[in-house]
Amino acid sequence: MNQTIAASVYMITLNEEKNIGDSLASVCDFAEVIIVDSGSSDQTLTIAEKFPNVRVFHNDWPGFSEQKAYAMSLCSHPWVFNLDADEVPTKEFLQEVRALISDDSHDALESNRTLIRWGQQPKNFSKNDRLIRFFRKSCGHYEVRRVHESISITGSVKKTQATILHNENLSLSQRFTKSNRYSELKAEDKFDKNQNASLASIVLMFPITFLQVYLFKGHFLDGVEGFNTSMNAAFYTYMKYAKLREMHQRKADGL
Repeated sequence: MNQTIAASVYMITLNEEKNIGDSLASVCDFAEVIIVDSGSSDQTLTIAEKFPNVRVFHNDWPGFSEQKAYAMSLCSHPWVFNLDADEVPTKEFLQEVRALISDDSHDALESNRTLIRWGQQPKNFSKNDRLIRFFRKSCGHYEVRRVHESISITGSVKKTQATILHNENLSLSQRFTKSNRYSELKAEDKFDKNQNASLASIVLMFPITFLQVYLFKGHFLDGVEGFNTSMNAAFYTYMKYAKLREMHQRKADGL
């Protein structure tokens, strides 16, 4: 049996029954796992409550950054690890976590996140995402954003090539639905900052984004799946700016 990791995991959930079991099993050695759920209607919480180190809380949805900040506030350990329900840390990542706690030499760990789609890593030229998910609780805070939230760290950051696996097993319809939702949230963030979108940006961003992702980032290597990924990225960018322009038009019209 592995020694308990003296840190808290925090996770926000909504209808994650297909993913959460594997995710929670991968962090069974952590002292506690905090789950903040915003109203799951499937078996998410039933599965979660089977794990002895899990504590479940409910909070109505306030937005990504606010929900994660609330979940982090419930953690009782000085070291915290933010994990999504469709993510699994590798053994190498967990070794880095144990080493950082033991050494106490830095305040955060910057690592890779590797996309896995239906059991395979997509073929392209892009590098893995770089992000901070494990850190000293007192050194991290979330800026208020509706989407694409990230932790801001005050302190020293250790960099590692260890990775977290992101198992995005979504149908094409689910991926486009997610992009449509995220594009609206991102447009609202930009609207709040009084950013606008020109007609040229709306017209040009779709083909530019498609070509950038499909050709220059190498998603053509992934066949039809790569074409779909490129179209989805272009769709997201187009909808983000089109919705932003519409928001300003509605404001000008007094709607």
